[in-house]
Amino acid sequence: MKLATRLFASMSLLVAAAVAGAIVAADVAPQGALGAGVLLLVVAAAIAWLVARTIARPLAQLTEAARDIAAGRPAAFPDARIPELARHVDALRAMHQELERRFAALRREREESRTLLEALTDGVIATDNRGAVVSANGAARHLLGYGPADPLPPLPELFHDRLHRALVRDVLDGRPVERRELELGDRSVLASARPLEGGGTVLVLSDVTDVRRLEAVRRDFVANVSHELKTPLTSIAGYAETLAAEAPAGSQTADFAKIIVESARRMQVLVDDLLDLSRIESGGWRPQPRVVEVEAAARDAWTPFADRATAGRVRFATAVAAEAHALAVDPDALRQILTNLFDNALRHTPAEGSIRLTAELSKDGIVLGVTDTGAGIPTDQLPRIFERFYRVDPGRARQQGGTGLGLAIVKHLVEAHGGRVEAESAVGRGTTIRMHFPATPAPER
Repeated sequence: MKLATRLFASMSLLVAAAVAGAIVAADVAPQGALGAGVLLLVVAAAIAWLVARTIARPLAQLTEAARDIAAGRPAAFPDARIPELARHVDALRAMHQELERRFAALRREREESRTLLEALTDGVIATDNRGAVVSANGAARHLLGYGPADPLPPLPELFHDRLHRALVRDVLDGRPVERRELELGDRSVLASARPLEGGGTVLVLSDVTDVRRLEAVRRDFVANVSHELKTPLTSIAGYAETLAAEAPAGSQTADFAKIIVESARRMQVLVDDLLDLSRIESGGWRPQPRVVEVEAAARDAWTPFADRATAGRVRFATAVAAEAHALAVDPDALRQILTNLFDNALRHTPAEGSIRLTAELSKDGIVLGVTDTGAGIPTDQLPRIFERFYRVDPGRARQQGGTGLGLAIVKHLVEAHGGRVEAESAVGRGTTIRMHFPATPAPER
């Protein structure tokens, strides 16, 4: 505004000076008034044009510089000597330098992110909200069988097998996916997905083929060793029982034989648990669901522990909701589940304590729970109690005869039915193991 005012004032002064000169010339020499006036007007116009050019050219150059900045081209800034224009030029130059600095930082961060993504062994795929692939790193392209420059089709075409459709549907609907296992050709892959705030999804593919092969080798090894141990353990236990029966009561031989029998029996229980777990994990066992009365199954599974519980003054109770009285489950699997849970609860419940089985209806099926009033489990150890051989108190568990496999077997048996298992505990207040069984059993695969 100040610049325009100065320009208008300068031109007005020039015109006024020209008119005044023409009037003076007319008074002095009327004959040459017209010529003098025209000459003064021409001089005034020339001066005004020079002044306007001095101001207009930097303005035009400033406008062109702004266009270059917007287009990302190198910008040339005018050398303005008028203070108002110079301040505008300095401000535009500072803005350009700041933008260059920020764009350089963004380019550097993008290159760092791209390098990190390419260095990952997990495949990472970014899609828009319609399922079109926006970007994919080298690991993802390798898993999917595409080259570095090959265009990737949308997700429904990338994952078109029947077992993959649920994954694609969840991704397109913006639902998170947690470590869902897929088969991509001869590879085993864990897929996880997270929706993005602006729409679209990030899909992570983790190749676990080698891990699964090692697990298979481990299962086979454990199963073979367990089978080989069964026969000699049976022989050891049988001979030790014979020695204990024939040895004089109270003799050292009888005591030693009794220790051998107890150790052999404990080893037999461990071997049986290992064989059961290997059979379940390897897929050699499939549940055969039938409708089972929960109350009757719980009482039946508790019978072997009744005398032990009475001696330890531990009470047992059930609370089965009317709408959850029956469950579609493999009867032998349910008995093994409850036996393991009752045995585990009884070993950790002190005198005057209690163990309670509950059954209630949920929106997804039926939830069975086994609650004890034992010592409880620290919060930081809860996520690990379903691991094989994991013990919260190893010394006490071994002393009481636990193998560390009971909860692992429970977890695999429940998951074989398409359900899930969870634990809730507080130190000094007891533990609850909940098993969520679906309304309809999982179909055989």
